[in-house]
Amino acid sequence: MELQENLEGFEQAGIGVAAITYDAPEDQQAFIEDYAIRYPFLSDIEARSVLALGILNEKYQPGDSAYGIPHPGVFVLNPEMRIVGKIFVEPYSVRVDAAGVLSYADSVLNAASVEPPEQEAPAEQDVPTEQDAL
Repeated sequence: MELQENLEGFEQAGIGVAAITYDAPEDQQAFIEDYAIRYPFLSDIEARSVLALGILNEKYQPGDSAYGIPHPGVFVLNPEMRIVGKIFVEPYSVRVDAAGVLSYADSVLNAASVEPPEQEAPAEQDVPTEQDAL
């Protein structure tokens, strides 16, 4: 909900938003409609993404109704789809506020887009060859 309420700020900063949950798409749909969610809401029922990203909440085991729930958090991806920042918190009851996420994402994306100054190429050196040894 908070992301949706702050979506305009993300859009103005040129930052896309998506969410991923362990809920089935049909279960997500009521939430999406009730809160008029306008960003992509992805489903990871089998927790494949959560496991691959290393963010599975280990408190729940396969077979538990909450198995697959990740630790709450945010990944920041650059335009090349590389993770350039992340914020995660341990307890599921704690959330990072959207304004804080926007500020953090904006700062890491701007820092990642600044290229280091061009360095001069090292001077060419003569490399001894077998011919030189003769």
